[in-house]
Amino acid sequence: MLRRKENVLKFRKFSIVCLLLSIVINITSTTLGYTGDNIISTIGITLGIVLLLIFITISLLIWRCPFCKKRLPIRFDIKNNVDEVICPFCGANLLYGTEKEDKKKKFNF
Repeated sequence: MLRRKENVLKFRKFSIVCLLLSIVINITSTTLGYTGDNIISTIGITLGIVLLLIFITISLLIWRCPFCKKRLPIRFDIKNNVDEVICPFCGANLLYGTEKEDKKKKFNF
Protein backbone atom coordinates (compact mmCIF):
# COMPACT_ATOMS: atom_id res chain seq x y z
CA MET A 1 0.00 0.00 0.00
CA LEU A 2 2.90 2.34 0.71
CA ARG A 3 4.07 2.03 -2.91
CA ARG A 4 0.64 3.03 -4.25
CA LYS A 5 0.59 6.01 -1.90
CA GLU A 6 4.00 7.16 -3.16
CA ASN A 7 2.85 6.83 -6.77
CA VAL A 8 -0.28 8.88 -6.10
CA LEU A 9 1.75 11.67 -4.51
CA LYS A 10 4.33 11.62 -7.35
CA PHE A 11 1.59 11.93 -9.95
CA ARG A 12 0.05 14.76 -7.93
CA LYS A 13 3.34 16.69 -7.83
CA PHE A 14 3.77 16.15 -11.57
CA SER A 15 0.24 17.41 -12.26
CA ILE A 16 0.82 20.55 -10.15
CA VAL A 17 4.02 21.25 -12.13
CA CYS A 18 2.04 20.82 -15.38
CA LEU A 19 -0.59 23.28 -14.14
CA LEU A 20 1.93 25.94 -13.14
CA LEU A 21 3.90 25.52 -16.38
CA SER A 22 0.72 25.80 -18.44
CA ILE A 23 -0.15 29.10 -16.77
CA VAL A 24 3.32 30.56 -17.38
CA ILE A 25 3.51 29.28 -20.97
CA ASN A 26 0.03 30.54 -21.86
CA ILE A 27 0.71 34.02 -20.45
CA THR A 28 4.07 34.21 -22.23
CA SER A 29 2.62 32.93 -25.51
CA THR A 30 -0.28 35.35 -25.38
CA THR A 31 2.15 38.23 -24.82
CA LEU A 32 4.26 37.06 -27.77
CA GLY A 33 1.11 36.89 -29.90
CA TYR A 34 0.49 40.61 -29.31
CA THR A 35 4.03 41.45 -30.41
CA GLY A 36 3.51 39.76 -33.77
CA ASP A 37 5.24 36.36 -33.42
CA ASN A 38 2.20 34.21 -34.24
CA ILE A 39 3.90 30.85 -34.92
CA ILE A 40 5.71 30.69 -31.58
CA SER A 41 2.60 32.03 -29.88
CA THR A 42 0.42 29.28 -31.39
CA ILE A 43 2.90 26.55 -30.43
CA GLY A 44 3.16 27.92 -26.89
CA ILE A 45 -0.59 28.18 -26.41
CA THR A 46 -1.04 24.63 -27.73
CA LEU A 47 1.65 23.35 -25.34
CA GLY A 48 0.01 25.21 -22.46
CA ILE A 49 -3.38 23.69 -23.25
CA VAL A 50 -1.86 20.20 -23.43
CA LEU A 51 -0.20 20.68 -20.03
CA LEU A 52 -3.51 21.89 -18.59
CA LEU A 53 -5.28 18.81 -19.98
CA ILE A 54 -2.60 16.59 -18.40
CA PHE A 55 -3.27 18.26 -15.04
CA ILE A 56 -7.03 17.77 -15.36
CA THR A 57 -6.66 14.12 -16.45
CA ILE A 58 -4.31 13.22 -13.60
CA SER A 59 -6.48 15.08 -11.09
CA LEU A 60 -9.65 13.30 -12.16
CA LEU A 61 -8.30 9.79 -12.78
CA ILE A 62 -5.33 9.25 -10.48
CA TRP A 63 -5.75 11.69 -7.56
CA ARG A 64 -7.70 9.22 -5.40
CA CYS A 65 -7.31 7.93 -1.88
CA PRO A 66 -5.41 4.62 -2.00
CA PHE A 67 -7.52 3.33 0.91
CA CYS A 68 -11.14 4.17 0.07
CA LYS A 69 -10.63 4.86 -3.68
CA LYS A 70 -12.68 8.08 -3.63
CA ARG A 71 -11.53 11.11 -5.60
CA LEU A 72 -9.68 13.67 -3.49
CA PRO A 73 -10.27 17.43 -3.68
CA ILE A 74 -8.16 19.34 -6.22
CA ARG A 75 -7.28 22.10 -3.73
CA PHE A 76 -3.63 23.14 -3.47
CA ASP A 77 -2.12 25.78 -1.18
CA ILE A 78 0.70 27.24 -3.26
CA LYS A 79 1.86 29.64 -0.52
CA ASN A 80 2.72 26.89 1.94
CA ASN A 81 3.40 24.19 -0.71
CA VAL A 82 0.95 21.99 1.16
CA ASP A 83 -1.36 19.56 -0.53
CA GLU A 84 -4.35 17.71 0.86
CA VAL A 85 -2.80 14.87 2.89
CA ILE A 86 -5.84 13.74 4.90
CA CYS A 87 -8.61 12.00 3.00
CA PRO A 88 -11.88 13.82 3.80
CA PHE A 89 -13.87 10.60 3.30
CA CYS A 90 -12.00 7.94 5.32
CA GLY A 91 -9.53 10.08 7.30
CA ALA A 92 -6.43 8.29 5.99
CA ASN A 93 -3.13 10.17 6.10
CA LEU A 94 -1.68 10.05 2.58
CA LEU A 95 1.66 11.52 3.60
CA TYR A 96 2.48 8.67 5.99
CA GLY A 97 0.37 5.98 4.32
CA THR A 98 -1.75 5.18 7.37
CA GLU A 99 -5.45 4.63 7.71
CA LYS A 100 -7.51 6.37 10.36
CA GLU A 101 -7.02 4.70 13.73
CA ASP A 102 -10.76 4.51 14.54
CA LYS A 103 -11.36 2.37 11.49
CA LYS A 104 -8.61 -0.10 12.48
CA LYS A 105 -9.86 -0.35 16.07
CA LYS A 106 -13.42 -0.95 14.92
CA PHE A 107 -12.51 -4.17 13.10
CA ASN A 108 -10.02 -5.58 15.64
CA PHE A 109 -11.97 -7.85 17.98
